[in-house]
Amino acid sequence: MSAVMLTRLPVRTLVALAGLLGVAGFLLAWPSAAPLLRAASVVVLSIALWATGWLPQWLTALAFFTLCTVAGVADADTVFAGFSSAATWLVFSGLVIGAAIQHTGLGGNLASRVGPLLAPSYRLAVGGVVTLGLTMAFVMPSAMGRIVLMAPILVTLADHLGYAKGRRGRTGVILGGMMGTYLPTFAILPANVPNNVLMGAAETVLGEPPSYSAYLLLHFPVLGLLKAIILVWVMLRLYPDSDPRPEARQAGASSPLNGAQRRLAWLLAAAVLLWLSDAWHGVSPAWIGMAIALVCLFPGSGLMKDRPLQSLNFESLIYVAGIVSLGALAHASGLGARIAHVLLEALPLGTTGDAATFGLLSGLATALGTLVTLPGVPAVLTPLAPEMATITGWSPEAITMSQVVGFSTVLLPYQAPPLVVGLISTGLRLRDAMRVLLIMAALSLGLLWPLDYLWWQWLDWI
Repeated sequence: MSAVMLTRLPVRTLVALAGLLGVAGFLLAWPSAAPLLRAASVVVLSIALWATGWLPQWLTALAFFTLCTVAGVADADTVFAGFSSAATWLVFSGLVIGAAIQHTGLGGNLASRVGPLLAPSYRLAVGGVVTLGLTMAFVMPSAMGRIVLMAPILVTLADHLGYAKGRRGRTGVILGGMMGTYLPTFAILPANVPNNVLMGAAETVLGEPPSYSAYLLLHFPVLGLLKAIILVWVMLRLYPDSDPRPEARQAGASSPLNGAQRRLAWLLAAAVLLWLSDAWHGVSPAWIGMAIALVCLFPGSGLMKDRPLQSLNFESLIYVAGIVSLGALAHASGLGARIAHVLLEALPLGTTGDAATFGLLSGLATALGTLVTLPGVPAVLTPLAPEMATITGWSPEAITMSQVVGFSTVLLPYQAPPLVVGLISTGLRLRDAMRVLLIMAALSLGLLWPLDYLWWQWLDWI
C-alpha cells in the first residue's frame, strides 16, 4: 500500500491498521510470550475494532482468524470453533430463509394483506406493525434479514396509510415495526445474533446449548411479550398522530398465494413447530433451520434464484463465526478465568441476595454491551459462568441466561447493527431511535427487570 493511498484513508482506518500491525508485530516478534498475554492481545484488539466499528465486522473477524493462525496463538480447533458452532449455521439458514421470502414475494403479499387491517386507527397501525415484527421473529432467525425485508414494506405501508415524510405517524409506523422485530425478540432463541452467539458460547463452555422451548419460557413472557406492549405505548407517546386516511380502509384484496409462496409458508410453519418442540425431539434449532434452508436451495424448488448463493450476504455469518471463536479462545487460553477473578473482586456477588445478584449480573451485561456491542457480551461473559456460579451459588445455566436480561436492554443504536441498517434505508434519524432505546432501557430497568426476577423465582431458576 503506497504512502499516497495511506494518506487518503480515514484516520480511524489508519488507527485500526496500526493496531493490527502492532499486534501482529508483537505476536511474531515474541513467540515465547506468555500464552495468556498473546491471546489477550488478539482478543482485546478484536473487541476494540468490533466496538468502534472502525473496520467492517466481517473484516475484523477475518483479521482475528489470520492473526491467530499465522502467529500460532491457539490450535485450529479453537481458532475456527465458530465454524463448527450451531450458531453460525443458524445464521446461514436465516440468510437463506430471508432470501427465499424475498424471491417468492411472500413478504410483499403479507404486506398487502396486513395494510387494510391496520387502517382503522393510528393506535392499531402502531400496535399492528410491532406485532407483525414480533411474529416474524418466529419464522425468520435473522434480525438483519427481517429488518431488510420489513423496511421497504413499512415505508410502503406508511405511504398507504397517508403518513408522508416529516409526519410523526410515519416515524411511529416505520420505527415501531423495526423496534418490534428487534427489541422483544431477544426472548426468542434464534431471532438475533447475540442469542445465537450465546447458544454457541454455551455449547462451547457448558457442553450443550439452551433448548428453544426452555429459553422461550424463561424470557418471552416478560422480555418479549410485555416489552412489546410497553414499546407500543412508548411509540404512541413519543410520536402521536391522527388516524390513517379513510381511503386506506378501502384497499383492494391481495392476490392469493402462488405455488412457491404456499410451499414456503408450509416450510416455515413446519420450522416453527419443530423449533417449539425441540425439547421433545432434541434436534438443535440450527439443524432444523439448515433442513429448511436445504429445501429452499435444492434445484427445482422454485424458492430461490438459479444461483442462490450469489444472492446471500455472508458478512453476518463470518462475523458470528469470529465472535464465537473469540469466546472459545478466551475460554481455552484461561483469559476468561483471569477476567472472572477481576470481576468477582469488583462485584460483591458472594455477599448479596439473589435479587441484588440478578441486578448486578444483568447490569454487567448491559454495561459491557456499550463497549463490545451486543454480540460480544455472550462471547466475553459466558466463559466466566462456571466461576461466577461457584461464587454466587447459582447454576452456570442461570448465570448464562442472566446475560439475556442485560444485552436485551439496548442503550444506543450503534450496539444494534440491524437497527442502524433499517434507519439508513428508511431515512429515519438516529436520534429518533436513540430516544426510544433510552426510554425503553429506563422502563426495563425500573419495571421489567424486577418482574423478570420474580418470574425466574416462580420458575425455580434461582
